[in-house]
Amino acid sequence: KLMLTLNSPACVGRNTDEIVRCVKALQLSYEKSIATPANWPNNHADIPIGDGERTTEYKGSVFLLPTVSKEDADTNYPGYHTCEVPSDIPYLRLVKQEHVK
Repeated sequence: KLMLTLNSPACVGRNTDEIVRCVKALQLSYEKSIATPANWPNNHADIPIGDGERTTEYKGSVFLLPTVSKEDADTNYPGYHTCEVPSDIPYLRLVKQEHVK
């Protein structure tokens, strides 16, 4: 099944790092039920954790897919962080990169 297409004119150079990043992201998504955000693995260098505090410990983290239940998340990805959103629905869950391997 085709999961990614990268088209560019011949006059535009290719970025091998981006191709490798895409392949790794697709493999992780398929194998681990996670989603990689834009600019992964250099994302989330600084995120709010509540009470006005911020942290850098989630740099390079990935998101659990909404299809992963809370029970499965607790079992397979202990220590994940649920981001606060205006709706208070706990669907944005960050997992540190080292807990995904």
